[in-house]
Order: sequence, then structure tokens, then C-alpha cells
Amino acid sequence: MLNHVICIRWVEGASEAAKQSVMDGLLGLREHIDTIRSMRMGPDLGIRVDNFDFASLIEFDDVEGYLTFRDHPAHQQVVREFIQPAMAERAGVVFTSP
Repeated sequence: MLNHVICIRWVEGASEAAKQSVMDGLLGLREHIDTIRSMRMGPDLGIRVDNFDFASLIEFDDVEGYLTFRDHPAHQQVVREFIQPAMAERAGVVFTSP
């Protein structure tokens, strides 16, 4: 299993609608990209002040499945239209697990 984790820190003043659009846009990718095996995401609970504001974990069978997702036009559109306008900072990791 290949895991793709992204953490986002929102721009100052990002609206709740903009944050929800990021989540909805990502979740909607399941309809377009069949290499996605599972998706989990949500806002940080605010338990630590130094955490990022939002995280997503998307799972794939293999590297090829991830690359299909990464380069897919629907994903690129979500990044351009929803994520980039609301994002101040991003951290990402791709790792494998049994």
C-alpha cells in the first residue's frame, strides 16, 4: 500500500466555505480516478497550536496508482481552483506500508 499524506496551513482569513471546497474537491476525485483505494481527511482538532490546519491521507496500491492521481487533470484542477487559493503552507509525505 502506498500512502500520500498532505498537511495544509490555511491562508489568513480563509473562509469556511473555501476550506470545505478543498475537502469536497478532494473527495470528489474518487469519481474520476480509479487508482484511489481510500481517502481520509479533516481539520486539525486544535489540541496542539503548532499543528497544520488540515490533513489528508490517500491510499493507492502502488507508485503507478499514485502517479496517475498526481498527474490526473481532475486532481490538477482541484489543486488550482480550491487548494492553492486557500493554502499558505503545505507539507507532504509519500510512504509505503504493508
